[in-house]
Amino acid sequence: LVPRSRAVRTCPKMHLSLENGRAVARAMERVPVEGTWLEYSCDGGFRLVGSARSNCTKTGRWS
Repeated sequence: LVPRSRAVRTCPKMHLSLENGRAVARAMERVPVEGTWLEYSCDGGFRLVGSARSNCTKTGRWS
């Protein structure tokens, strides 16, 4: 295999604060790159509305 370089896709920064809950970033460096994911959870007595996980995709958008 011949080594080669490729552009690293980045996603917009996400807010890591969630009222009555928390957001945890996984596999994140200084900026969210392809493969970074965020996981959301709620405090007791609250229910999450929407997806519990977002992924930074190869198109540079959050899923």
